[in-house]
Amino acid sequence: MIPQLASSIKSLCCGVLVIGLVSLTATSAYCQMDPPKNKYWFSSYEFIFSLSDIGAPDSLPQDLYSSSNMRFSGFINSQYQYHYDINRNFGLMTGFGFRNVGFINNIGDTIKLKQRVYSFGVPVAMKFGKLPGGYSVTLGVEPELFFHYKQKAIYDDEKYKKMGWFSNRVNLINPSVFVDFRFKNGFFLRYKHYLLDVLVPENQSVSVGEKSVVYVPETSKMYYLSFGFSLPIEDEKDDRKRPNNDIFGFMR
Repeated sequence: MIPQLASSIKSLCCGVLVIGLVSLTATSAYCQMDPPKNKYWFSSYEFIFSLSDIGAPDSLPQDLYSSSNMRFSGFINSQYQYHYDINRNFGLMTGFGFRNVGFINNIGDTIKLKQRVYSFGVPVAMKFGKLPGGYSVTLGVEPELFFHYKQKAIYDDEKYKKMGWFSNRVNLINPSVFVDFRFKNGFFLRYKHYLLDVLVPENQSVSVGEKSVVYVPETSKMYYLSFGFSLPIEDEKDDRKRPNNDIFGFMR
């Protein structure tokens, strides 16, 4: 876990550095426009379709674990985003959010294993496009804390569950990178990729009744596609300062 964490922290730092450099470049490029700066909050919700790459150790058959099942999540995936538009074409975004992410895979031909985590994340991102309410692209990094874990094994139509807070079965901190494509009506599409393995191999165990099953995933990368919507949170003090466009206007 330590080498993976060190590598991910290095990747995260590089991402933040790139964001900073691009921010300075973009600010200089658009400084001639000199529009008023806009600060505002969005409430955001997404529907997640997640997948994973589960790898077996070299000592076991490589097709022992298959993760071809897509997992859908429509619950607890809410975020609050703070936006700061430097000009009409470039801005920054941060905030916080909660997600329900995970994956479904098979152990052999008899056991279906569902594993998920609840996470708390803080994104740092930059955005380009027609701001604040037009088409835009957002690029960012987001460290997430996996604070609750649940495992469900299905065998012979019976379900066997394990769960816990801050479980040692998963890497508690997992940084990710993401890209959003946002549209005028607040709708967005997102791709996110987690940089660390989700599972800690040596801490895994699967029991179905009195039977214990070998489950030592050497790799467990996770990524997802999602769609969702973002709505502005109105602030009466700043209402007169906001541009009169569709995405803000329809809330008045």
